[in-house]
Amino acid sequence: MLVHLSDFLPLLFLGFGLGMVHALDADHIMAVSMLGNDRTAVQATFYRSAYWAAGHGFVLLLSGIALFGLGIVIPAGMQQLAEIGVGVLLTFLGIVCLYQLSTDRVKLGMHNHGTLKHAHWHNANHQAPDKSTHKPVLVGVLHGLAGSAPALALIPAVAHGHLSQAVLYLCLFSLGVAISMMLFGLGYGQLQRMLLSRYQRVFELSRQLMACLSIALGSYWLYQGV
Repeated sequence: MLVHLSDFLPLLFLGFGLGMVHALDADHIMAVSMLGNDRTAVQATFYRSAYWAAGHGFVLLLSGIALFGLGIVIPAGMQQLAEIGVGVLLTFLGIVCLYQLSTDRVKLGMHNHGTLKHAHWHNANHQAPDKSTHKPVLVGVLHGLAGSAPALALIPAVAHGHLSQAVLYLCLFSLGVAISMMLFGLGYGQLQRMLLSRYQRVFELSRQLMACLSIALGSYWLYQGV
């Protein structure tokens, strides 16, 4: 096993790198961005990214074990349905976000502090952030189903018929996905916090832009999948 490990160690590192790149696919980034497209703390956005990666990695590992351990292939029709589901999801998240923005009563308020007067944007309809964990996990599962074929394509060249090597490759691939997505979530959360604290109007406009981009990308995904 040590000999085999040294032989395909470069390919394991390749899998880790491909996982980091794979996490930054447009549909992945857009879905995670929309899940955190509200006034949540940086920590919440970070954990949502981690939960998404957990769902994504779970499906890849399950698919790899089923394929290389049991000879069970995920039907092409299921993958196509998952891709269509990604398009529906992105479109739905964008529409929901626009609806929430339309119900937010954001207005410019004037406040006096002694002899000083200043204005800032505030939301008159404060909503508690969604703290559920199952949503990002399920979204990750959906993305894992839709994108399992490319991730599994290199395994025959890496594993050489050894299930343990295939699982190790998928673990490193999923680890790369998780690290890359959590770094993105951390940066996205920091950007949100900065905009919300300093440029609140820009923050609201950015949410509208992200919602519109999600609808556009989701529609394109549906067009490709149908």
